[in-house]
Amino acid sequence: PLFSCTRRQTRLLTQSGGLVFVYTSQARPGAAARLAQIAERLAPPPGCAELLASAIKPDPAALVRDGGVIATGHDAELDELREISENCDDFLLKLEVSERERTGISNLRVQFNRVHGFYIEVTQSALSKVPDNYRRRQTLKNAERFITPELKAFEDKALSAQDRALAREKWLYEQLLDALQASVPALTRLATALATLDALCALAERSHTLHWRAPSFVSHPCIEIQQGRHPVVEARLAEKSSGGFIANDTQLGPQQRMQVITGPNMGGKSTYMRQVAIIVLLASIGSHVPAAACRLGPIDAIHTRIGAADDLANAQSTFMLEMTEAAQILHGATAQSLVLMDEIGRGTSTFDGLALAAGIAAQLHDRAKAFTLFATHYFELTEFPATHHGAVNMHVSATEAGRDIVFLHEMQPGPASKSYGIQVARLAGMPAAVVNHARQALEALESQHAQTRAQVDLFAPPPASETPMVSAVESALSALDPDAMTPREALDALYALQKLNARDRGAP
Repeated sequence: PLFSCTRRQTRLLTQSGGLVFVYTSQARPGAAARLAQIAERLAPPPGCAELLASAIKPDPAALVRDGGVIATGHDAELDELREISENCDDFLLKLEVSERERTGISNLRVQFNRVHGFYIEVTQSALSKVPDNYRRRQTLKNAERFITPELKAFEDKALSAQDRALAREKWLYEQLLDALQASVPALTRLATALATLDALCALAERSHTLHWRAPSFVSHPCIEIQQGRHPVVEARLAEKSSGGFIANDTQLGPQQRMQVITGPNMGGKSTYMRQVAIIVLLASIGSHVPAAACRLGPIDAIHTRIGAADDLANAQSTFMLEMTEAAQILHGATAQSLVLMDEIGRGTSTFDGLALAAGIAAQLHDRAKAFTLFATHYFELTEFPATHHGAVNMHVSATEAGRDIVFLHEMQPGPASKSYGIQVARLAGMPAAVVNHARQALEALESQHAQTRAQVDLFAPPPASETPMVSAVESALSALDPDAMTPREALDALYALQKLNARDRGAP
């Protein structure tokens, strides 16, 4: 990997308002050169750091229009306007105390709201004590609100000061942007270097803290992982103190390109598949990986078909979206791709889903030849490796203790014996009556299936002599003789083909 330094090898320091990146010769040669390039680009343009430090607050507001971006001390006029706005409370408190003493009204209040501005509120019982210089501003049910010449003058000054401060701050910000225009290319390089450094430091810190290991790269196709872990699930288990993460090995290569993964619900099939993808991705971007060891050949893409979701806004059902994504994978996957297929075909009838899953598996194995992790609950698919030399059966182990199930989360060779769906439903809190009914129905279905099971080869290619279905458009097209047609006849024939195509697609 490009960046393989540990905490003791790299440090990021702040010195004299600038960034200083220190690295030692213990880093790999490629990493040292990269870090030297980053350190060079971290130097700010002359004068920019000082200008920004003096003009912008350390914790500025998100939007200039809200104020609070320009630092105090940068502009004397802005500081004066802010002081007027910020000292309103002190002025109102002093005015309230003085007016109570002058009028003898003990419950007199000086307040402000956005609708009526500043006002002096006096209850109905104290109206006889109101001085002559009070001017009525608003009448309430139990009180009157007044304004005085002194309060009106302060109101005009305070309200205008706030608006003027915002306008002044916006103008100063625009002036600052104009002053920085010449330094935009250098600042862009600095921002890019800082973002790169941030990413590299994050990867280095995770590698050191979580004991990740450096992967190795080879020219031949392979994905070999020893004791691979899912970093997010592992961290979550550590937080909950619910036991350590069960690491698993992965072996994919020229002779073994597909794993057909079966096992119980909640057993860890999806976690295993995703951890392989995460490890491959981390290694590909130059990071250490959460595994004891990793050897990786060329990988051009990671394709995934995971989860169940719809896109109703674009008129796509859950199953349609699943098939669309699967089709994109089949068109784009190559022999250097990693493909994750998690429960493909579950959104339709059992026979439809099983047939589609079998066809997709065969396409990935025979045509794309991609590295494939193919998780399924269709146990019929466990027969796939018997006729396809590049596929093997794997399963996540579990054991039953009475009517309970214990998940072992270990990947083992061979197919699983059952899915344990009813046991998982029981763990989820399903009513006992539903669980018992389901168990009896399952026994009856399994018994019936064992008696009537048809021996069908799901993976046999269509017979070579089988006549392919020909559409109406193809039939009409093959009947045309372009050399014997006039231009007008050719145009009419084109229109007729368009109508036939629309009819085949179900268009009105």
